[in-house]
Amino acid sequence: MLHRSACLALIALAGAAMPVQAKEPLRLAPSSQWHVNYAPDSCRLARAFGTGKEEVVLALDRFQPGPTVHMTLTGEPLKVRSDVRRILLRFGPNDPAFEKRFTPGTLADGKAALVVGGGMVVTGYDPAWAAQKDEGLRKVQEVDPALYAAIRFLELRIAGKQTVVLETGSMAAAEKQLAACTDDLLRGWAIDVAAHKSLTRSANPIGNPASWMSSKDYPPDMWHAGYQGLVHFRLIVDAEGKPKSCHIQQSTRPKDFEDAVCNGIMKRASFEPALDAAGKPVASYYLNSVRFSM
Repeated sequence: MLHRSACLALIALAGAAMPVQAKEPLRLAPSSQWHVNYAPDSCRLARAFGTGKEEVVLALDRFQPGPTVHMTLTGEPLKVRSDVRRILLRFGPNDPAFEKRFTPGTLADGKAALVVGGGMVVTGYDPAWAAQKDEGLRKVQEVDPALYAAIRFLELRIAGKQTVVLETGSMAAAEKQLAACTDDLLRGWAIDVAAHKSLTRSANPIGNPASWMSSKDYPPDMWHAGYQGLVHFRLIVDAEGKPKSCHIQQSTRPKDFEDAVCNGIMKRASFEPALDAAGKPVASYYLNSVRFSM
């Protein structure tokens, strides 16, 4: 849904009231190539736009195959007040705008950073992709490649800030690089890439995953110290539906939270195994997160 906001300001000039014209968007051309970083548990696609004080770096992180990415933006043109938390994004010219929440921050070099909350699909709306009922399959199912090819820019709108337009050009080649990286992730996890591209069922939890952790799993030292944490984890699930290993993909510190997640989940989690195109059980994986809060 596109939410529009407008601000009308009046200035006294020679006895007449005149409207203030909104600034033209800051359009930034690429100042680097797309770069893909291969990490053990994630793939990052990044590119710089503009130079000097106008430079903005776009980073898209992917933690599994499929179209969903997590976005981070850095650069002074995106510096915001601490109370601002929403951004309107549009991969143009054909896609509709959509709103996301973000967390503002500062890098070690002092540059402003925005961590956009939750996953998103770069390409816009694909009916076939959206119609997939199996949530696990929808996360890994590819979308129409023509949607990536049609992208020409990323528009960033934050209330009270000048609109920034990153002139990305077609995202088709960049998406291919990112997809190759996530295929490599699966190989590193000992998952059959070909079988995984044609799954008829993902590894589905038996029962409610929320029951895998309880207040008793909150690390006592962290509880007494008032620490809270967010832990993103990955389980390797074998062809019998049993979790074989637990890996932390991202987390806040301290490490006590990570240990508590893997210890608790490995004891309690169970799954219906993933099925390949022939309906045969195959090894797969499962991703989720645990929030420790008071």
